Amino acid sequence: MKQRVETEKFYPAYPVFVLTYLNEVGEPQMSTGSSSYTLGDTIVIGVSAESNASKHIYAGQKLAVNFPNTEQLGLIEQGGFSSGKRNDKIKVHQIELTKSDNGGVAYIDACPIVLECTVTQTVSDADYHTIFAKIDTRLFEKNLLDSDGHFIHEELDLVLFSGDANERKFRQLATKIETVGGHS
Repeated sequence: MKQRVETEKFYPAYPVFVLTYLNEVGEPQMSTGSSSYTLGDTIVIGVSAESNASKHIYAGQKLAVNFPNTEQLGLIEQGGFSSGKRNDKIKVHQIELTKSDNGGVAYIDACPIVLECTVTQTVSDADYHTIFAKIDTRLFEKNLLDSDGHFIHEELDLVLFSGDANERKFRQLATKIETVGGHS
């Protein structure tokens, strides 16, 4: 039997990412998030309307979606969960950025997966800033790919975010993996 839960928000478990982008004077910025989904070459990202990212990410701009692993919880918190709306997070925390090879914004090479993107549209309301972006390039650490360049699912080690209005937690992916389509 189900029980109704009264909470203003609920996140069952979404991958945590750190956005890198430029501010109005071309300085690199970073913000941590967990609200996203992808469809083909499109990624949709949600951030608070009051966030630093909402002030600087707009259509036509480049950004990078950096996915940290479970050994990079400090980076995640430096990017935003505990650092607030400061504009100087990259400098303060001495985050090393790598210049994009294809004209995109600098990314965090220490993260095992990076999506280089171009923002196609943003939609804002009083609470949220929703970013639609085209994925231009997918960058993966070599240990995540087999000799044919295919993704090795068992090597994926992303941080997941779960929470509600009461509490927020980091989770890890389980190592149990099952192929889609064999469960009828």
